[in-house]
Amino acid sequence: MVHPKLNYERRKISAQQYEEYKGQSASTLFDTLAQQYIEWHEPYRKVLDNMAPPFYRWYTGGKLNVFHNILGRHLETERRNKAALIWRGANFEERTYTYQTLAYEVLAMINGLVHLGVKKGDRVLLFMPDIPETVIAMIACASIGAIHVAYHMAYSAEALVQRLNHCQAKFIITCDGAHQRTRSLKGVVNEALERLDYEINHCIVVNHTHKQVLMRPQRDIWYHDLITDPEFSRGATVDLVRHADEPLFMIYTSTKSKKPRAAVHSLAGYLVWAQFTTELLFDLDDMDIFWNTADLVWVNGHTYSVYGPLALGTTMFLYEGTISYENTQFFFDYLDKFHVTVLYTTPTILRSVMRAKSTKRYLNRSSNSLRLIGCGGEKISEDLYDWTQFELTNNRNLPITQIWGQTETGGCLIAGVPGVHGFEDDTMMAPLPGVEARLVDAQGHVLDQPGEPGRLVLATPLPSMLQDLYKDEVGYQQTFWKKYPERTYFSTGDGAIYDDKGNLNLTGRLDDILSTGAGRRSLDEIEETVLTMKRVRECAAIVIDHPSQGYILVTYCVLKDFRDESYREKTLREVREHIIEEIGELNLPDKIRFTKYLPKTPDNRVNRDLLKEIALQMEGI
Repeated sequence: MVHPKLNYERRKISAQQYEEYKGQSASTLFDTLAQQYIEWHEPYRKVLDNMAPPFYRWYTGGKLNVFHNILGRHLETERRNKAALIWRGANFEERTYTYQTLAYEVLAMINGLVHLGVKKGDRVLLFMPDIPETVIAMIACASIGAIHVAYHMAYSAEALVQRLNHCQAKFIITCDGAHQRTRSLKGVVNEALERLDYEINHCIVVNHTHKQVLMRPQRDIWYHDLITDPEFSRGATVDLVRHADEPLFMIYTSTKSKKPRAAVHSLAGYLVWAQFTTELLFDLDDMDIFWNTADLVWVNGHTYSVYGPLALGTTMFLYEGTISYENTQFFFDYLDKFHVTVLYTTPTILRSVMRAKSTKRYLNRSSNSLRLIGCGGEKISEDLYDWTQFELTNNRNLPITQIWGQTETGGCLIAGVPGVHGFEDDTMMAPLPGVEARLVDAQGHVLDQPGEPGRLVLATPLPSMLQDLYKDEVGYQQTFWKKYPERTYFSTGDGAIYDDKGNLNLTGRLDDILSTGAGRRSLDEIEETVLTMKRVRECAAIVIDHPSQGYILVTYCVLKDFRDESYREKTLREVREHIIEEIGELNLPDKIRFTKYLPKTPDNRVNRDLLKEIALQMEGI
């Protein structure tokens, strides 16, 4: 895409400062950023400890107070009474937390968790919607040194059991329910706890929907009782100073593995990169209202809704629900009412809004507040870029920056930074300062010719990168660091090509993982789940491009016995219910088709290219 260059004036990191960062060595840059973004309790001795690669440790010897660096330092400034979090619930409830009130709630939660017996290193699983209590729980756990493990509420009890047995979380924080789900969240947790291989200590329950749920005495505790009872919410003895290279959180990632895999991210390195990339990409100042549409449980939600923005003193807008074609009104209402100035979203959401706005109902709706948009999860198409630039807002000089990162890297690595690149437009992408990205072939040889597809790798470690896979050191090395025999690279699992100006164009996953703004879904896992049904003989899941939705996930099933149409409808319902029950609603395909056979290659493998062509024709694309 080529568009007229935008005249964007940066407010924070200037174009000159950006070029200086680009010119620094990695060691110098990460030292500079650590001094700029972290208030150290004790200085670190070494920026990077690489004595035992690939198990890198950042800022060794340093100590910091996490609570102070995220919230506490703002209480000593005029930001004390500034809005930190503006929340809108799916049931239209609204709450606003200043930095003072948010810090008060977090301190009460810290006291409550410590009185319950939560200690440094304990895993605390969060099974919650996007509500303020989720943010509070994350920061409280991080302050204590407990490792929070956020898991999406759409997943099934069986999937939850597998993750709990894997991480051995001693404590769970959940809700009675969520307005977007018909089934009680506490009901899912109760079912999972009955099937666990061990006993948890406590389950803390937020009274969110005010529906009756089953609470086991002594084990289950209401959140509001915990943070309001003076015996629990005050007076705990806890040291909030932590070592820089301790684990901060774990997050489950989709990989081609039958066992759950949790990426472990370290403390100081992650916080440094979260703040730096938030400030660089979104150029936030004290007047901005920032809305990140990603769920809190994904790494984008961790980095760009909680740790990065709050540590910088930003006002965050958080919406519990999701934006879709059906509720586009909410999208414009919230932009206008809360005067959102910077938006981080996905092309999928923008495309839904574009479709809705073409109808009479939203024809005259537009935003007067937006001044910058970040897009991640997939590449933004040219027609969507043009529509966003000229139809979504009344601003004809709106940067729409393309962003790429992944769960394992903890944040953005490649982007079109607004106001600093000498590009025709901000959808062109280049590695951020400190990121040594390269394209290689299957043997690890470097590719540098325009248009030549390659595998995207990182030549050096980064502070925000996962430091290990929980309980899987061998898998960590083999999956990410030992893909190529002649050189040690970090394998991202994504493909890319250079354009004729040396900019990177990401071409998508090289494995069978579907990456979207809503998370990552394993096609292998979906196929294996469907194949556990007795009526299904073969199954193949594919992804095809869609003009209005961006992409759709289609699953083809070959049944063992052919039945009439009415029976096929019954089987279709059973397949859908089976997928939801086993691996959660997030993994539900957009289309489930039955066929008599799957096209095969000469070596008897599913011919996915031909299957995609068939799917495109069936969908009329």
